Amino acid sequence: MKFRLGQLLLGAALTLGAALAYAVPDCSKPNKTKVEWMLCSSDKAAAAEQIMAAAFRAAFNRVQDREALLKEQEEWLRDVRDACNDVPCLVKTFRDRASALETY
Repeated sequence: MKFRLGQLLLGAALTLGAALAYAVPDCSKPNKTKVEWMLCSSDKAAAAEQIMAAAFRAAFNRVQDREALLKEQEEWLRDVRDACNDVPCLVKTFRDRASALETY
């Protein structure tokens, strides 16, 4: 019974993690990150982010090793997305990631 409960809790945590990973930024808050500023100031960047988020959710529902995908996504966010300093970079990064996620 403990093992089954642990599996259920892990599954719920992973699903919640995937859902929360792509919350729309609060554009009214004063201390936004660089990426949040770009998402709040550009409809094109925000749309590209939503397409990538949908691709991530679809991949998350297809893969067996969801933990690995979450870890990879966290690394991508930190190492690739957060390296962008302008909207064109951010849009290209989101498009590239969405394309990559479609192969999962």
